Amino acid sequence: MTDRRYIVERTLNNNVLIVRTDDGREQILVGRGLGFGVRPGASIHSDDERIEKRFTLVAEENQEKFRKLYLQVSPEVIGVSEEIIAAAVKGLGTSLHEHIHVALADHIGFALTRLQGGLEIENPFLEEIRTLYPKAWALAEAGAQLIEKRFQVVMPESEIGFLTLHLQAAAHRDGLSEAARVTDAIRVAVDVLERETGRPISKDSLDYARLVTHLRFAIQRVLKEECIVNPLASAIRERLPKSYAYAAAVTDALEERLKTTFPRDEVADLALHVARFIGERDLHDDVEL
Repeated sequence: MTDRRYIVERTLNNNVLIVRTDDGREQILVGRGLGFGVRPGASIHSDDERIEKRFTLVAEENQEKFRKLYLQVSPEVIGVSEEIIAAAVKGLGTSLHEHIHVALADHIGFALTRLQGGLEIENPFLEEIRTLYPKAWALAEAGAQLIEKRFQVVMPESEIGFLTLHLQAAAHRDGLSEAARVTDAIRVAVDVLERETGRPISKDSLDYARLVTHLRFAIQRVLKEECIVNPLASAIRERLPKSYAYAAAVTDALEERLKTTFPRDEVADLALHVARFIGERDLHDDVEL
């Protein structure tokens, strides 16, 4: 054990401290009971066994935004945000982009203001978000419960969806706008497929989960220009004409929405998933469904 000690700059709540390390860096410490009864100026041992997570913002831009955050939201909001982030790092098994320390607290603060005023923003992508990101959803749900407990405000499912997107975006470095863009595109794709086939897709079904998961990866591949090569594309188009036509209608809508192009190989790959949904069978046996 070392004998280094940190100086406490802020106590955000009973579980979160902002400290200054011995080399002058600001650090966020999270751990049960870590801030209980602690005042600014006090010292805490760097090896305190209660410390569960440590976060240091590296980018100067994020450091500055984090300092300004105190002018916009209460320390209690920042504290609960840090507890949610710490749980997410543990639950997702990965580090999060450091901007989450600013973005999540800012979102929670604004959400609390809205909800306390009786204003809920509709989230039209709840089923897609829940299906696409089950781990992040579970963590967001636990985070919403923590917010409810601390601030006595009911957090509707729409807010769980928004929290999920923040956590997912931070975990995968794509950014919130990119995660929202993919989720929006999936919603468009499902709507088009239901309209074209005349068959609603149960959001609780295995077909829906498979379709949404496939669409997510297909859209991400196209956006990154890392599309698959499907040597059976011509055969699929010939032998599964209805499914291919439906898949083409979906990708046409996605091209318009995303301002990009879906290669024929991706259309054919989607057609296989559509074939499972509508029950179209190949006339031959050499195209695996």
